[in-house]
Amino acid sequence: MHDNDNTAAKGQVLGPSVTLPATGLVRLSRVLELIPISRSSFYAGQAKGLYPRPVAIGPRARAYRVEDILALIEKGVA
Repeated sequence: MHDNDNTAAKGQVLGPSVTLPATGLVRLSRVLELIPISRSSFYAGQAKGLYPRPVAIGPRARAYRVEDILALIEKGVA
């Protein structure tokens, strides 16, 4: 099987080379690959309640739930 095969086991396919797992966590850098805005615009959107808040995965590390990011993309807010 090739890396670029689009199968259901890999999760949600969003573009030719962008895939997300069905569940789990992703870091902000990966989120910004999917949503074409700047980091500061994303943080401003969080403050306004447009974008999801991260969850703590360590003392200084944050990540986003895949389900929240997929819902955001499906709503078309991004």
